[in-house]
Amino acid sequence: MIRKSKNFIHAAVLCMLLGFPLSAAAAGHMVVIDPGHGGSNMGVTLSRSVHEKDVTLAIARLVKKSLSGAKDIDIRLTRLDDKDVSTTDREKIVQRSNADLFISLHVNAGFGQNAEGYEIYSSSFTVPSAKESNSKEIVKNMEQTGYLNDSVRFGQIVQKNIRRVFPRKGRGLRNAPILVLESLTTPAVLLEIGFATNLEDKKLLKDEKIQKDVADALTESIQEYFSTGGAS
Repeated sequence: MIRKSKNFIHAAVLCMLLGFPLSAAAAGHMVVIDPGHGGSNMGVTLSRSVHEKDVTLAIARLVKKSLSGAKDIDIRLTRLDDKDVSTTDREKIVQRSNADLFISLHVNAGFGQNAEGYEIYSSSFTVPSAKESNSKEIVKNMEQTGYLNDSVRFGQIVQKNIRRVFPRKGRGLRNAPILVLESLTTPAVLLEIGFATNLEDKKLLKDEKIQKDVADALTESIQEYFSTGGAS
């Protein structure tokens, strides 16, 4: 017990010196969940009184609540309420939290009223050519490859679990240059939960039970990811 206490104190002191939150010392894994939009940036509209920012925050809060008792997982949100948070500030929260996983939540729109279902994105990056590569770029590329592989693995877990909430509505794992993911040095995904432009999706997304089901699927996915070696 004495040795364990000393180790915790040392870790806590190190976290304070490096500017990391004390909770990161106590938890085995730090997960940052990003409820998309907020404040004046409402996102897509689901009804006169419900917007994308409301749905993403509700789901993020539910995940945080579900994992509040977990001994080895700590959840931090990029916003706790309805306020503006810039992309830069979201990135800073991830960096300062020393996050092991980043999940950004959004609601899709467009492609006509028939477009429906969920999409999971990971970031893309450009591999330098052999002529342009040096030792630092090679190391960086190896790290990026590791982050991307872990992002895809987590995305596959989410896809499997959220399929229960939206049967036959998966639109696949996608790789794209997404601003909030691009500069992160941690496994990260962006989840487009459904389409606000689709009548059925819109109805489901406003349903508190469905929001809880999505949060449960994400909670299960986070636990499965770390239990099977994620960000080890």
